[in-house]
Amino acid sequence: MDGKTLNALSSAIFVSRCTLAGEAVDTDDKRIRASGLYPEWQEGKHAKGDIYNADGQTWECYQEYDNATYPDIRPGESAWYTFNRPLHGTTPETARPFVPVQGAHDMYRAGEYMVWTDGKTYRCKEDTNFSPEDYPQAWETDTTEQQESGGEAE
Repeated sequence: MDGKTLNALSSAIFVSRCTLAGEAVDTDDKRIRASGLYPEWQEGKHAKGDIYNADGQTWECYQEYDNATYPDIRPGESAWYTFNRPLHGTTPETARPFVPVQGAHDMYRAGEYMVWTDGKTYRCKEDTNFSPEDYPQAWETDTTEQQESGGEAE
């Protein structure tokens, strides 16, 4: 079984458990846990609230757009961030690679997690639009990872 199929299966189990418990998949963290069920981004019309995967992230469209009119809105292009925001996990398990903040819509909030370029998982200690490199006091390394691997917490 490949990684994509495994991710879809674990996402389906998570969504099923939420449904049985009467819960909605209504937070960034839950959407990330269900990310294996979301489609890969494709060119076309995108409505506010659409969720899709691109570049190793799960994204939410927060401003409607159509690639027929705006062909430069695509993953990796600067216009992408004007219309889409990366979802941020609130657990080490849902941490995704750091995405530089473009505005208030995608800033990191206290309690959210991300994976920095050093491969370590960091928890945001205070709302910030800066990386651990640019504003280290807003971030702390996740001690859970270090304890499980036998390393010391920083």
